[in-house]
Amino acid sequence: MNLHLSSTVKDLKGKVLIEPNKDVLEWAKRSPLTNEYLKKKLKFKESIQLVEDLSSVFEMEPYKFALQGWVPNFREWLGELWAPSIVFDELKFQRSRDPYTYKHVLIIAVMGARLLELWVKVQPTVKKTFMAFLLHDLGKTRIAPTILDKSETLSDLEKRAVLEHPLASFVLNASYWGDANHICAEVGLHHQEDRLGKGYPQGIKTNSLVLDILGVLDRFDAMISERPFRFKKFSPRAALDLMKKDADEGRIEAEVLRALVGLLREDPLTDLKKIKLGTIGRGPKSA
Repeated sequence: MNLHLSSTVKDLKGKVLIEPNKDVLEWAKRSPLTNEYLKKKLKFKESIQLVEDLSSVFEMEPYKFALQGWVPNFREWLGELWAPSIVFDELKFQRSRDPYTYKHVLIIAVMGARLLELWVKVQPTVKKTFMAFLLHDLGKTRIAPTILDKSETLSDLEKRAVLEHPLASFVLNASYWGDANHICAEVGLHHQEDRLGKGYPQGIKTNSLVLDILGVLDRFDAMISERPFRFKKFSPRAALDLMKKDADEGRIEAEVLRALVGLLREDPLTDLKKIKLGTIGRGPKSA
């Protein structure tokens, strides 16, 4: 797949960020990204509804056991973490337009931070990554709900709309942060890639612990959730068994999957293999 969007991407006020049929990476190079959206900021802990929604993950099955005792007060854990105000408007929009994806990104953000802390002890890094996990799917809000909720086979045009959502996520995050290299923009663009180069939109071989964690949680939570295009959801055990095949094939990082299994089953995690943080969007040198 190329990196051209087939439709316009606008901000929530209707401002055009990118025109159709433009390569998003060329757009990022040629468009003067500004600090326009950074003029108005908000701390995460000041968004009451969002904090309540994030905190609800601690009571969700099957994640509550994995999160038990991790963070006594999630609002305090968020500390001084902030984002452009429009990001919170985007999350509110996602909450009303696509409740499934909204809940899905909440889970990935909270559980993703929990998993990342097993390898990364630097809190600013963990919290910035938490933010990238939370915002990685903003592009899905630009897909028509009739497509997202469709139970029948998607047409070619509908499939393209779905496959383009990482490009839209990249454009939105790059615009809001005024930086195409911001972690939220990078994760937005590459969150559907994998270690074998069988993902999209670029088909690159990833080399990133952040993307490994996101990919494992994305697949697991999707498999155990009710979806309109699937007859029934998987049990957590069945989902993990299927994911082990992906790990054996090298598509996902086996150690991240093992860590998730350990947390869900409340097993001690004392012998985890060291994994380098890696570089988002850049494959290993041998690729």
